[in-house]
Amino acid sequence: MSAKNINDFLIYDSARLTKQVIYKEEKSQAFVLNLIPGQKLPPHNHPNAHVYLLVIEGGGMCGIDDQLFNIHERDAIHCGDKQMLAIENTSDKNLSLYVILTREAK
Repeated sequence: MSAKNINDFLIYDSARLTKQVIYKEEKSQAFVLNLIPGQKLPPHNHPNAHVYLLVIEGGGMCGIDDQLFNIHERDAIHCGDKQMLAIENTSDKNLSLYVILTREAK
């Protein structure tokens, strides 16, 4: 068993978004993505994996395939393995997301 405090992973960089890995196992990962205002995570997919995101703080826009929607604190998002995911901090505050990535059995 291991317990960690999310606040230790809220690390921002003005040059680029940060990914702070909390746990990494054989078929899963948990990490925090941190974006200052204006930063973006470009569209990408995760073949053979599902992605679950929880907005810890801040807000912005999330794109899944061709669908765009606003995200706010405490929103939960799921993205399937073939879907394209993009995030943008469109607010004037920092945005942090807790992310769990789970790989499917082959």
